[in-house]
Amino acid sequence: MKRLFWVVLLAMTACQSGGQNPAANASTAENSATTQASTSQTQNVKSSAATSTAIERGEQPDLSKLSPKDVSVYNYGSTAPILGDILPLGSSSSGYDQKWEFYIYTRPWEVRIKFEISNFAFSKNEAKIRGYVRRFDGETMVEDYKLSKTLKSGQWKSANDRLSLTFGDYTLNFDGSEFHIHGTFEKGDFDFDIPAHFWKPGTGNVIFGNSPENIFKYAMLTYHKPVSRGIVRVDGNDISVTGQAYANHYATTVAIYDMFDEVADFRKRTDTLLAEFRYYVPSQKYNAEPFGFMFVAAEGVPLVSSTHIERTPVETWLDEDNYGYLIDSRQRIVAVDGDAKACFNMLSAKPVPEDPYADLPAFQRNVATRFAKPIEYSVKINYEIDLDVEGMTAKIPMSGSYSITRLR
Repeated sequence: MKRLFWVVLLAMTACQSGGQNPAANASTAENSATTQASTSQTQNVKSSAATSTAIERGEQPDLSKLSPKDVSVYNYGSTAPILGDILPLGSSSSGYDQKWEFYIYTRPWEVRIKFEISNFAFSKNEAKIRGYVRRFDGETMVEDYKLSKTLKSGQWKSANDRLSLTFGDYTLNFDGSEFHIHGTFEKGDFDFDIPAHFWKPGTGNVIFGNSPENIFKYAMLTYHKPVSRGIVRVDGNDISVTGQAYANHYATTVAIYDMFDEVADFRKRTDTLLAEFRYYVPSQKYNAEPFGFMFVAAEGVPLVSSTHIERTPVETWLDEDNYGYLIDSRQRIVAVDGDAKACFNMLSAKPVPEDPYADLPAFQRNVATRFAKPIEYSVKINYEIDLDVEGMTAKIPMSGSYSITRLR
């Protein structure tokens, strides 16, 4: 009944929102979808057949049966993560990168903070803090302070038996029920306590090849939970803030250019809704089909949580200026979760390409392009989310941004 209640609430909220109503584009999108679907191959992601090997929860992969080009997806389903899912890996791999990222939507102060450990270039075990602290007057941002700090190996510390990171003036601790975050910025400091409410996607742990050292994780999400305590101190004054938080955790010991040819992602947060979509296309080096997940939740209540993804191109766009990449600029994405289903219908889109190598010196750029030729596309979209949960349907018009990164 909770799921049904939130579907109704979401439908009411969407109808009352002041966002652009895409209904005028619906007939055009439907006609386009019919035309394009007849000529474009639908990509299906099935949690039990998306890759060469599927591993149930609790089982260990038999690496002797895998080839260097296999990809093994752990099909755990939506389950609570264990402590090992969020602890630092501590790998010496040159592709090691691990992030704990928190979006804390409070007023009048809002904070985004990312704790990251990585091996980059000639550096090993660097710790980084990235993010911002912003002050709002109503919904208008009036102050913006960047968070940026890099610590070399030995300048930061981490506990072995729990998630406890100390990156200079910034700390992240997990006590089993809440995340505790402390940090500083130009005008003061902040403290947040965020209740843990996890979701672990079925494709959360992936092994590339036949080495247990080649690990890709998207193992934990914290979704749409109220901040239980938030304090921002400015000029010695404690300012209490209230709101909600979202977080994600990512870890890999394999370089992204080695793993994937394309990565697509989408996330939308409103006062009641959190929708997230991730989609990965393994590189030609590996013998694997695409895999990913979609998640729709309201106030921490999951409505649809699925790795059964059908991704159908509706409209394509040729980027003649960047390697001739053909981009699926509009798509229809369907996720099935038992009897529940969510469908994203993209109604309008215009990709904006960005070259991450643009500012590199010519020599470095030439070396980098030998491995991959990444172009990041930000696609502003109007779309609809069609939900069918427990026999109740809702059509939610929204707008947002969809990201596609092509690597080759």
